[in-house]
Amino acid sequence: MILDLFSNWNLIRVSGFLAYFLLTLSIMAGLMQKISSFKNQKQLMMELHKISGWIGMLTIVFHGTLLLVDHYVPYKISELIIPFAAENEPFLSGIGTISFYLFLIVMATSDFFMKKLGFKLWKKLHFLVIPAWVFMILHGIFIGTDSDQVWAIFIYCLGIVFVTTLLIIRYFEGKLKAVHSKSAN
Repeated sequence: MILDLFSNWNLIRVSGFLAYFLLTLSIMAGLMQKISSFKNQKQLMMELHKISGWIGMLTIVFHGTLLLVDHYVPYKISELIIPFAAENEPFLSGIGTISFYLFLIVMATSDFFMKKLGFKLWKKLHFLVIPAWVFMILHGIFIGTDSDQVWAIFIYCLGIVFVTTLLIIRYFEGKLKAVHSKSAN
């Protein structure tokens, strides 16, 4: 019974949800550090943003590695690294792969190439996190075997509501700052 909890199939499912949780947390922390209500926690939000992002990426790698050794729906390495090449659900598997690559671009450019790229280009690349996150959600909802469960729907919806709310707050705070800076000049 206890070994069933750690079956490859369960670990694939858990790692998918864990990656969603961690990368959603990373996005939320990244957004929160720029919102005035969290200005006193800016450093904490930055650390949470980076740590949850990298652990989320490692969780995706773990998720993909488990798919390579799965006996029920096995993937070949080429099916994992080449978008839309999978025999199983090629489109949905493909957007999962693209999501991984977009997250990887964001993480790599942030931690290793930000100074070389310059702030403006880095910031444009950093916004790739939004399509990466949306693709991850679509991948999880439509290929995940638990997506019809109430708890899974709740997890997806909660993340979507939180990130959307933070994006809206950040957008309007940016607009207010622009108005205040124009009126000050």
